[in-house]
Amino acid sequence: MNQAFLRPDVKETTDWIRRKVNENDYYNSEHIVRYLSQRIFSIEDIRQVLLSGIILEIHSHPLRCHAFLVLGYSNNEAIHVACTKDRDENLIVLYAYRPSLPTWEDEKTRTEVKGQAMDEKLDAKIRKCFFCNSEIEPIVVGNFDFRWEGDLYVIKKVPAGLCVQCGEKYISAEASEKIVVKIEKEAFIEKDEVRVFDYER
Repeated sequence: MNQAFLRPDVKETTDWIRRKVNENDYYNSEHIVRYLSQRIFSIEDIRQVLLSGIILEIHSHPLRCHAFLVLGYSNNEAIHVACTKDRDENLIVLYAYRPSLPTWEDEKTRTEVKGQAMDEKLDAKIRKCFFCNSEIEPIVVGNFDFRWEGDLYVIKKVPAGLCVQCGEKYISAEASEKIVVKIEKEAFIEKDEVRVFDYER
């Protein structure tokens, strides 16, 4: 059997995660860096969860490596941190969130999916997050950062789907095309300063 489809040993994986974190030998996804910069979580929050938490769920995908949902606590607050062990045996921290309704009854218990089964495609609206399988709610993004050919644009009032747990946003093809057209037409309502710094300095 392909090793990618074998369920990893929980204790062995937990020990491996803790060793990697203790050695400061891991990588953060862009999601995590954004959470840190927005002060949603601190570096210490993430470390505490990974160093003392338990693996709550193991998610498998035929084209990806296993992902582990770790439940831990920082300042007595429950936090879920998702991470993976890639094919080169690197620890990658994917995203983090505070478990809450409507997806979680409590930090250890997912809510039951009621009503229509998710695989009954009665409409084209996306309802489950690809990354964490949580609910997606329609929102209007006040300020959406968009990079185009190396330049940064901020688009206001963008309709989107928002994952209630990991914060991933989903923009329709129609909305994406409209954004590109507006940029090409330079339909700006204002310009603002962008603060830039050099990581090496």
